Amino acid sequence: MKRLISILRTYYHYLKYKRYLKYKKYASLGPDYRTVNLEKEYLGNRLYLLFLRIFYLFPIKKNRVLFMSFEAGKYACNPRRISEYLAKHYPGEFEIIWAFKREEGFEWLKEQGVSRTVRYGSAKFYRLALTSRVYVYNMRIPAMIPFRKKQTTIGTGHGGGAYKKLLLDNPNIRTTERKIQELSASHTDILVSSCKYYTEYVVRGAFDHKGECIECGMPRNDELINHNDGKMADYIRNYYDIPLENKIILYAPTYRKGKRNMPTDYNLDVQGIVEAAKERFGGEWTILYRMHYFIKKRLPDDLHGQHIIDVTEYGDMQHLLLASDILITDYSSSVWDYSLLGRPCFLYTVDLDEYLEKQGFYVDVRDWQFPLAKNNEELVNHIRNFDEDDQKGVSGHQSLFGSYEKGTATETLAKRIHRECFGKKEEETF
Repeated sequence: MKRLISILRTYYHYLKYKRYLKYKKYASLGPDYRTVNLEKEYLGNRLYLLFLRIFYLFPIKKNRVLFMSFEAGKYACNPRRISEYLAKHYPGEFEIIWAFKREEGFEWLKEQGVSRTVRYGSAKFYRLALTSRVYVYNMRIPAMIPFRKKQTTIGTGHGGGAYKKLLLDNPNIRTTERKIQELSASHTDILVSSCKYYTEYVVRGAFDHKGECIECGMPRNDELINHNDGKMADYIRNYYDIPLENKIILYAPTYRKGKRNMPTDYNLDVQGIVEAAKERFGGEWTILYRMHYFIKKRLPDDLHGQHIIDVTEYGDMQHLLLASDILITDYSSSVWDYSLLGRPCFLYTVDLDEYLEKQGFYVDVRDWQFPLAKNNEELVNHIRNFDEDDQKGVSGHQSLFGSYEKGTATETLAKRIHRECFGKKEEETF
């Protein structure tokens, strides 16, 4: 079997090389290599869809559930919550598998009820993927896997609300990107929705999903709704050696497409923000700086030691949200999660005009009901003059989008997975 996979890969790379030669002669004309790479990806997906059917020789294992988070890069987000719930509430019933691009360092997952891990893209991965009864992911499903009719694929998403325009709705989407997305959409059986607008604009629109949609909220937000103590806040303070009496501001901007090395600090006025927070809320403050995982550039050296800590590599965003007393972001869906906590949130949108022109929103960011600033001076003033009585974002934001968050999403999806695997009709909580 490994030799067969090796032969197929060799043939695939041969086809890629032929396409490379085809486009090489146009190099002097400045070809769009992004488009070329997308066409290669689409061709590769089509070839794999054909060749990977060899794994149909192996039977589907009814209790096998395979999880993947952030394109096999992390153990996090909604898939993590579902995985841990299955392990805790159905001990020994499921074979829980996680796929990672790098398996090293995940041995501890056996303590979380994970049966085994597998390297994403390996022959073993494709065999396990095509013999799992349920496949759970939180980003675009791998378009090259020819899932079978007796399998169930569940996309949980990795952001609530309906904010910036995505995928098929992106005004700058390429034709080949559209084809790849439509191919991925054809592999997905169930998508999960956090709110009415997400179902309408993202599930049915941007994702072009015509199948089932479970409108139950996001599993990762259950702990934000149900939290009842400050243990996580204390844990984060201890983890980063922050004095326990310090309050925390989390700065977490979103990703700008095509700018993986962009300056990510936006000349943030760290000292001004800290002083404004002291003046308005009292106490000492520390800023946690978290970049989108696509961004390669980290905290600039000149900001280290100035009331700010780079937490980009921390594995779980929800922990940071729970620990924070204030959130500063821009167009990130973290505002959806954070609004469930009822704490102050500020939008720092230095490139708003450009973003409106190139990306666009489903619901205008100026209507999100959070204080919005286009520069440091406005941001500092919003913090200094924050009025809790005027903050509509806490409950108004959730109602504006038609929230489905009830704190029971993990249970709902775990029961559905149990039913898919074993056919037992358990009462689901919607």
